Amino acid sequence: MKSSEDAVGIMQSSKVSCIIPTRNRRHMLGRAIESVLSQESVVPEIVVVDDGSVDDTIDFVKTTFPSIRLLRLAGDGPGPARNAGVAASTGDLMMFLDSDDIWRPRHVLDLWEVINRGFEVVYGVCYNVDQVNGGDFLIPASGTEVEGECFDQIGRWCFMVPSAMAVSRRAFTAVGGFPGGGPGEIGEDWAFFLKLAACFPFGFKAGPPVTTRYLHENSLCAMTSREKILASLRRLRRIVEHEKNDRARVLSRFLAMEQWVIAKGEKWTTVQEWYLSMKQGGLI
Repeated sequence: MKSSEDAVGIMQSSKVSCIIPTRNRRHMLGRAIESVLSQESVVPEIVVVDDGSVDDTIDFVKTTFPSIRLLRLAGDGPGPARNAGVAASTGDLMMFLDSDDIWRPRHVLDLWEVINRGFEVVYGVCYNVDQVNGGDFLIPASGTEVEGECFDQIGRWCFMVPSAMAVSRRAFTAVGGFPGGGPGEIGEDWAFFLKLAACFPFGFKAGPPVTTRYLHENSLCAMTSREKILASLRRLRRIVEHEKNDRARVLSRFLAMEQWVIAKGEKWTTVQEWYLSMKQGGLI
């Protein structure tokens, strides 16, 4: 196994890019950017993509972080915003950070060590702070980590988040990046991971969390109407229909989830609450 010093040396010759999509998060964005600038390893190239903010996010970034590359979209949604950031970046390895999350100090180094083992898609543990319903939890939950071929597992539940993963530019391009979807829609990350899992094995960084994620009342994962959940599940089914992997089993799961959501008729306050409800119902 290569040492941390070896990994840093390789990172210096293979550029890492951090893509931060944001929309009306000026009060959180600075914390996210500082967590990237405070990495123990080489600091990645940072591209902030403002997706139609109406607050002072643009002025804040220009004034406080003048060296950071800043793009502006009209409100296309988090998936297209990340795609635009990747297109504008120059790195060989893409890492993502939602503007209400933070990277822990060894985030880049820990994920790079797994990339260095030969994987083109890697992820680590994300520590989640639930500011809506209270309590903290891990993604993936302890004991549910998967490495290698994982199309079937990611078709069961999304066990990773964009802020705690890395992907080579080659792999990102091969699957066409994140799917489209307007502001407020959910599931574009799950769809992206499904497409990646159909083509590439995943590497996993065991150990302490690499990211802290904040689930608050204005986060997309806290605005989960039944209609948004159903729309997300239907998009996922359409994606799986075009893959050559074990489609039947995954398709049947998504259909069962869709029928269950319709039958339950409940309103969940967060994606995590929906997950726990489905787990209790035996769907996961």
